[in-house]
Amino acid sequence: MIISVASGKGGTGQTTVAVNLALSLENVQLIDCDVEEPNVHIFLDIGMEEREEVKVE
Repeated sequence: MIISVASGKGGTGQTTVAVNLALSLENVQLIDCDVEEPNVHIFLDIGMEEREEVKVE
């Protein structure tokens, strides 16, 4: 199953919804594709030790 959370407007709770969905499910890949302010690592208290440029097709 693939679930995506998106909106054209910022500040509407996409990250909050996505993080809570990920925490409530098992075997999840949560990908934060926000190009301006990716914040999932803050919600999950994950330290960002390095960054890597990726291409999503």
